Amino acid sequence: MLHYFKLNCDKLVSQSEQTGSTLWIHVEQPTSEEIHLLTKQYELPKDYLTSILDDAENSRAEGLQQVTFKRSVLLLLQFPLVSKSPSGYEEFFTYPLSLILTPQKQIITVSNYPLPFMNSFFQQLFTHDDTEAVMHLFLSFLWQIVISFNKDLMSIKEQLDSLEQQIRVSTENNQLFQIMDIQKSLVLFDTATTANFDTLKKLEMAPFFQKNHAYENHLHDILIETKQAMTSANIHLKFANQMNDTFSAVVSNNQNNIMKILTSLTIVLTIPTIVSGLYGMNVSLPIENRADAFWILLAVTLVICYLTIRYLKKKGLL
Repeated sequence: MLHYFKLNCDKLVSQSEQTGSTLWIHVEQPTSEEIHLLTKQYELPKDYLTSILDDAENSRAEGLQQVTFKRSVLLLLQFPLVSKSPSGYEEFFTYPLSLILTPQKQIITVSNYPLPFMNSFFQQLFTHDDTEAVMHLFLSFLWQIVISFNKDLMSIKEQLDSLEQQIRVSTENNQLFQIMDIQKSLVLFDTATTANFDTLKKLEMAPFFQKNHAYENHLHDILIETKQAMTSANIHLKFANQMNDTFSAVVSNNQNNIMKILTSLTIVLTIPTIVSGLYGMNVSLPIENRADAFWILLAVTLVICYLTIRYLKKKGLL
């Protein structure tokens, strides 16, 4: 579906149709008719719009080598989106987003999934600064993509911290499933942020970007945040891998301790069974004719059980 936006009092507002003041065109889940309309109207290569239909499409840039801005520039970047995993835990995926800058000083964004940072643009003021409105919006898009990764990485860090507290007492597999979901998210984040960084570095080297010092300053901040996201994703991934190994070892050790205690209790409870079994045989046995034979046997059994328990505790088996 096509959405049109313009600037009004330094804020983005929605339009019912495209006009001369339209600054941003956003297409979500584009139809073949919408793709044909945009490619014809803006003379765009079809793959500028259709690439996002492939969830595995990698980040790339096209049209950056031109000195004079005469044809549209494409930045295909990855953005994160949260969902529920089959295990029922929070899981993050990355999807492609086409960010097109046209010579008509308009921005076209195309995505097959809803953008999680969409509302941020309507709360932001696009005041006059050292960049023109279209470039301000373009750089804001890049900034929001990077910030969304960092925000989601903070959420993942909180999950890892919570799991670290559970690791000492857990004997179940639920936490292992959650760690697996986190590992999958971090692998995607590590790959996506690295690919985004490489694409943004190409943008930094573009002639029309190098000619404007203000563009370079804004992009420099975006590259720093992207680098931070790359580093965080890599660190959290290593931590999650280490936690997975530790968690597996702790769960296994806790189960071994439980089995050890149950085995020791079984040994202790076997003693009364042996004594009662011996005195249940139809043969002559000591003190069988005494009136207090039951109490004597009970006392002897309790003493043997007590000594066995003390021995097992001394050996760390109970």
